[in-house]
Amino acid sequence: MRHLSAMLLMMSISSTAFAGSGEGVVRSIWASSTSPYVMFDFTTPMRKTHRCNRSGRFSIDVRGIGGRASHEILLLAKSEKLVVSVEGLGTCNIHDAENVKIIEVQ
Repeated sequence: MRHLSAMLLMMSISSTAFAGSGEGVVRSIWASSTSPYVMFDFTTPMRKTHRCNRSGRFSIDVRGIGGRASHEILLLAKSEKLVVSVEGLGTCNIHDAENVKIIEVQ
């Protein structure tokens, strides 16, 4: 029984420890006038998703300098149909979209 408990604990930790990632052309950008978040998704499925990400989107918080820069890069990539790579933080916003750690345009 003790081994089973330890194994279940390890499985639950490992399932929440990773962050999501994705790559592709930006399909859509979504924002709300009552929220500081800009969400987006790709034309291709996400490589991996964090369990809190029930929307299938990534999220940028535009309140900070890094968020505003990421948003500008995202808009450029969308308008030019460039490939974008994203690494998530492993946390989600109130819209169930994973917060972005790194965004890269290729």
